[in-house]
Amino acid sequence: MATKKTIAPAKAVVKAPAHTKETRTQDRARIPVEVRRDLWVAAAGRCEFRGCCKPVGRDFLTKEKTFTGEHAHIIADSPGGARGVKGESERLAKDVNNLMLACYDCHARIDRHGKNNKFTTQQLQAMKREHEARIQRIYSATGVLESLPLLMTFPIGTHVTNIDVEQIHFAMLENSDYKLFPRGSHIHINRSDFDFQDNDPDFWPRANKALTDVYNRRIHPELTERNGNAHLSIAGFAPIPMLMKLGVLIGDKTRANVMDLPNDGWLWDKSDSCFEPSYVYDVPRKLPREVSVVVSISGKAVHPFGREVVEFSAAAPGRGIIRKQTHLLSFRREFDNFLLKLTNAGVRVMHLHPATPLSASIEIGRMLLPKTFEEIHVWEWQAPEWKKAVQLK
Repeated sequence: MATKKTIAPAKAVVKAPAHTKETRTQDRARIPVEVRRDLWVAAAGRCEFRGCCKPVGRDFLTKEKTFTGEHAHIIADSPGGARGVKGESERLAKDVNNLMLACYDCHARIDRHGKNNKFTTQQLQAMKREHEARIQRIYSATGVLESLPLLMTFPIGTHVTNIDVEQIHFAMLENSDYKLFPRGSHIHINRSDFDFQDNDPDFWPRANKALTDVYNRRIHPELTERNGNAHLSIAGFAPIPMLMKLGVLIGDKTRANVMDLPNDGWLWDKSDSCFEPSYVYDVPRKLPREVSVVVSISGKAVHPFGREVVEFSAAAPGRGIIRKQTHLLSFRREFDNFLLKLTNAGVRVMHLHPATPLSASIEIGRMLLPKTFEEIHVWEWQAPEWKKAVQLK
């Protein structure tokens, strides 16, 4: 007799509902609209992750107005999340002080690997605090001035630099304590403005003419359009004679802030312990009509031969010696007094032999224009000797 087989009833399979990103977000604590509003205002609609600051109110590709940001928790809203703490996670889930406005990429950086995320609560709190303090300074700034960024870059020997205009914008705001705001446009004089190379035998006469042409074509119209109310923020990385020539063209009548310290993001040093430079010079009461003037600030310049030498020097020459806006103003006062003593001593033709920082080079050019010198020649040190570069006047 055949054995009858029994078939076990099939087990019902219950399929869990698929959770999209949206439904998972809904399962978590909702962030009230007023909290999201307060965070948006405090962050000015920009990612708060340090170094990003990307606007999150517009589609990156289409430029359409839309919210592309995310609300990132510093202490995760669940104990198992990044930096989550039982009790604290639940308590701070909707607290604006525990939230950062972030772009998609930076939110991923903050939450990636959950408990093993490398960013600490203290680091993210510092980012939020710095960003929102900076935005608050912008909101509360009074007596602000709009300034046109003027950049000039040209190789110095083998050294080539690129100036990021966004970095300049940030430095303008920070250096001025948010009283100097960049205009929407900027002018950048770079190697592409010159149809010759720095090893050209006629480099300096051609550079002198080309820079003058660029000034007349691009800078002067911007200044005259403002009827004397123009303001420039100047950042230059180029050979010293070119920087001095730019300073001469701009002159002392146009209001300008000259920047320095490119390796520090063009940010002036705000530390209290910063060394205060001082200067030494001894100008005789009577000098020949034609003299050589050695300017030793960023280093000790070699004295040339052939004519009487007068030196203006920092007490302790060195790189990066001008580190604050006040340092540059102090240099201007001292060097202006030095020039006055030269003219009073009878000097009318001056040969400049400079070892000067970027900012001081531009400022020297700006100070020379209204002076009574008949001729001003700038020389460039090309070891082992000085080579004549440009005539400024």
